Amino acid sequence: MLSIYLAPKRLSPWHLLTRFFMVLLLMQPVLVSAADDNDEIWYQIEIIVAQRADNKFLAETFPFQPSAISWQRGEALTQFNPEINNRNQLENVEFINLPTDLRILNTEARMLENNDDYKVLSHLSWRQVLTGNKAINWIDINGGYAWGGHQQLEGSLGFSKGRFLHVHSELHLNQFPSIKSASSQRAKQSLLSAGQSLVPIVETRYSLIQRRKMRSNELHYLDHPKLVLLVKVIPYTPAEPILEVGVEVDLAIDLDATPASGIINEPVLIDLTAPNTVE
Repeated sequence: MLSIYLAPKRLSPWHLLTRFFMVLLLMQPVLVSAADDNDEIWYQIEIIVAQRADNKFLAETFPFQPSAISWQRGEALTQFNPEINNRNQLENVEFINLPTDLRILNTEARMLENNDDYKVLSHLSWRQVLTGNKAINWIDINGGYAWGGHQQLEGSLGFSKGRFLHVHSELHLNQFPSIKSASSQRAKQSLLSAGQSLVPIVETRYSLIQRRKMRSNELHYLDHPKLVLLVKVIPYTPAEPILEVGVEVDLAIDLDATPASGIINEPVLIDLTAPNTVE
C-alpha cells in the first residue's frame, strides 16, 4: 500500500501577524473588563433629600398603615466636629460628613429651604472610593424628627461603578398619625422634640425606590410625588504625603554616626494628611 505524507502548510509571517492581532482583538474586551474591575477612583458624593409640601394634589394612592419594611443597611457617615476633629482627616478619609464650606450643593439646598413647597430632610456630602466591579456601596440616610422608633426619612442610597456610575435609592418617608391626646400645641411639640410617641405606628409611607445611571460632574434629579432627591458625584484627588527637605532629625542615639550636636538635616517623608496626635 502506498501512503502519502502531507506536510503541514507553513504560514507566512504576514499570516502569523494577522492571526496575532485577531487574537489580541478578541482578548481586548476581557483585558479592559479586568482593568475596570480593579479601577479604584475617589469621588465626592453629595445628596439632598427634600419633602414636598402636603398641599400638593396627589393622584397616586398609598397604603394606609403599611407593614414593616427593611432596606439595605449601609455605612453610617461620621459627623465632623471642627472643634474636636483634625481637618486633615477630610483629605483622604472615607465616609466623613463634610462641613458646609466643602459642599458643592449649598446653593441648591438654600433654594429648597427658601421655597415653601419643600422641606429639606437631609443634606450630606462625603468622599469615598468606588471600584469598577459594579459592587453597590450603601450609605445610611435618615432625617427629620423621630417618632415611635422611626424617623421621617429612613433608608439608604447605594452607589456603584461599572461602565457608568449608578445610584440606587431605597428611601422611605414616614407619615405619622396626628397627635390628639396632648393637651396643647406646646405639649405636642415638646413630645416631638423628645422623640416620644403617643401612637407608635407609621400611618402612611412613601417610598422612592429607583436605579439611575449617572455621569460624574452632573447634577441628577430623582422625582417622586412626595420626595425629591438631588445627587451629584465628582471625581476627587486625595492629598498626597509631602516631602519636606531640611527637617531636623534627632540621631543622638548613635553618637558615632552623627555630629557632636546629635542633629543632622535629612529629607524626611511626612504625611501632612495624617491626624495630628500632638496636643
